[in-house]
Amino acid sequence: MRRQSSLKLAVVFCLIALLLTPPPAGAYAVLSHEEVVDLAWHSHIKPLLLARYPHLTPDQLTEAHAYAYGGCIIQDIGYYPFGSHFFSDLLHYVRTGDFVNNLLRESTDSNEFAFALGALAHYSADAYGHPAVNIATAQEYPKLRDKYGHVVTYDDSPEAHLQTEFGFDVVEVTERHYAPEQYHDFIGFKVAKPLLERAFRDTYGFEVNQIMPHEDTAIGTYRHTVSGLLPKMTGVALLNYRKQIEESNPGFVPKKFIYRMDKSSYEREFGSDYRKPGVGAHILAFFIAILPKIGPLRALKLRMPDAKSQELFLKSMDRTVDHYKEYLSQIRNEPINQAHVTLEDRNLDTGTRTQAGNYKLADQTYANLLAKIEEKPDVPIPGALRANILAYYKSNKLNYVALNRKKWKKTQADLKLLEKARVTDVKISDQPTDMQQKPVALTPAPATGMR
Repeated sequence: MRRQSSLKLAVVFCLIALLLTPPPAGAYAVLSHEEVVDLAWHSHIKPLLLARYPHLTPDQLTEAHAYAYGGCIIQDIGYYPFGSHFFSDLLHYVRTGDFVNNLLRESTDSNEFAFALGALAHYSADAYGHPAVNIATAQEYPKLRDKYGHVVTYDDSPEAHLQTEFGFDVVEVTERHYAPEQYHDFIGFKVAKPLLERAFRDTYGFEVNQIMPHEDTAIGTYRHTVSGLLPKMTGVALLNYRKQIEESNPGFVPKKFIYRMDKSSYEREFGSDYRKPGVGAHILAFFIAILPKIGPLRALKLRMPDAKSQELFLKSMDRTVDHYKEYLSQIRNEPINQAHVTLEDRNLDTGTRTQAGNYKLADQTYANLLAKIEEKPDVPIPGALRANILAYYKSNKLNYVALNRKKWKKTQADLKLLEKARVTDVKISDQPTDMQQKPVALTPAPATGMR
């Protein structure tokens, strides 16, 4: 009997380990990303929209605001259920600045333009906010600091990063005192799918549905996840910072502070194209509630940022918004129909320039992209993508993929095939990608070596 009990307990822990693998996340969690948009809306985004589309009505501006919210979280959407980690890995490590500029270049109306400006907000938040998250994670977790130093990246400890980012969103809830309608608007983000599909293809050479087959379900599930997180964030904020909230809000009413949206209201407004946890997940939640927060359950042992980390977060938010406004000013000075901003291709986990050998997840993503290209030789590769991949591997620095001899051999073989391939430039139309003609296939170069 003891042996059977031990076996059952081992199975439970294995299930927990599998189901609780936390997704990678950006520098901030969802509320903080959307707050970056809000902090620049009246001073920069709205004037920029009106400069390009002067006849927008208040209702149209409200709709554009929702698309800006959608843009500012799009880089993370693949990390949620029914998304694609590879989709979001590409947006975080490969041609990150080019992707945003392609969104800007391909936008055809006010909603698409707002969506592109939202994606620029995400780029700014990750590029200039993530260094603060990495430092704060080290401050909050002394054992990790002892092991990795004063900067702890997502790759070093996904669980610690997940907690730090959630904690920062709770701080944001505490500081901003959002009204219920603001939470409603956060959930009501909109995604400019045709623009996303054009820009993704222009940047990476693949259709979105080739990388993330369940695009609509991924978006709906992400929205539903956010709607479920908001009550938790407001509840945790109340539990940890009630005195601070009461002091800054005379006449404070706790019931009004915790935001909730019932299922019928949610589905009436946003539809039911999302996936809910199954019976197994609810049973698992029961075990999670009673088991000690050790091993794979560490990610659920919430640790709120201390005063030093809170200050670091708020300063990083100021820095992020300052850089974002600088980018928006650059766009404002460009000709109206030529929106463009100077963006480096940064690693959005570290904020540094993307370089081989600097970050394991980036090296793995480039190797996976090479493999995907060679798996689908009928997909044309944009010339700029080919040049980017070849430049990435030109460095003589150690590549993390090289630690796996078999995978490195495959990567080198894929790279040689890419070097010998003739690249067909991909022309992007103003129509959704599923309405475009099938692209011309990528073909081998002549034997002379001419390209």
